[in-house]
Amino acid sequence: MVDGEGGMPSPIKPVKPVAPEEMASRFFREALSPYGEWIELGEYGRCWRPNIVDADWAPYTLGSWAYSRYGWTWVSSEDFGGIVYHYGRWVRAVQEGWCWVPDLEWASAWVAWRYGSDAIGWCPLPPKAEWNPAQGLGVWVDHAYDIGPDNYVFCGISDFNDSNVREVIFNAFENPECFLHTVNVTNISANGKSIFCGGPAYNWVAARVKGTVPVVQVLKERSLFKFREHLNDAVEAPASFRSLIKGERLTLVAPEWGHLTDPRKADALGFAGEIDESAVQKVKWVEGQLAEPAPEKPDASEGPALAVLEGWEPLVGSERTFLRAKVAREVAGMSPQSHPADKFNVERDTPLLQ
Repeated sequence: MVDGEGGMPSPIKPVKPVAPEEMASRFFREALSPYGEWIELGEYGRCWRPNIVDADWAPYTLGSWAYSRYGWTWVSSEDFGGIVYHYGRWVRAVQEGWCWVPDLEWASAWVAWRYGSDAIGWCPLPPKAEWNPAQGLGVWVDHAYDIGPDNYVFCGISDFNDSNVREVIFNAFENPECFLHTVNVTNISANGKSIFCGGPAYNWVAARVKGTVPVVQVLKERSLFKFREHLNDAVEAPASFRSLIKGERLTLVAPEWGHLTDPRKADALGFAGEIDESAVQKVKWVEGQLAEPAPEKPDASEGPALAVLEGWEPLVGSERTFLRAKVAREVAGMSPQSHPADKFNVERDTPLLQ
């Protein structure tokens, strides 16, 4: 009990803090449930799967690319896109298809990149690609995380700025050829308190597309109430979590998890509610930063391990062997420990605009 003036009990009662991972788990669960289902996915625990997608659907295909101070930025046209393309990773399971694995670190796009003289491609990063600010995620991601060509999508460089890239993406049977004639240029690194999502240099891409590549100002909206206000101001905007782009401004919901530990602050920002502890992800909070521990290995007695598609499955025999060898040659012995991702470079990563 807290004493007030004159020894009387204070009307303000102490509030039990809510762990950031608990608030995040609740927010993800409630925000995404209207657009898919939560399933238990082997070693990855509770994951989310979209429910209204085509059989050949893949993440990061319904929308377009823009550039911002955070690097390459995905502008999704899907109602759930403002969340699942800026938090977490994706895993492609044999039976379940593409599923989203929650994580609490925000980035403008969690993808791997490849490019060549004619084509450019990107791939959702898998859960194995954990964020480590000291090493980032570099050109070794295909080799380190065993990412194959079938998990990529490719398009012609001249079409890269299309307003709906799904309309210009090559047929999947062309992926091995595109993979062969491209190299990995993933470059995601810590930039101050933010994450910079590099890849193909903006100025290199801008010189080769038809038209221009949009450069946007990203507003990371911390308040769910204010984000809803932006939705209401948008033309025909549903109650969703899609990317909101108006002119040169892109608004995305991006909670500051550490600020939501006080339920009163969380309530003021629109994140109030009871926590279902059974749904909380196993994410830990260490020295003010969120870090996901290595997933526990499934108990063999609980059944077979999750069958995951890494992107090599359509290839057989010498073709698979040849492309795997190419990936190894690309990195030339580089590893996350020996070659951290390159830091933000002003000359390379700042757009030259006319």
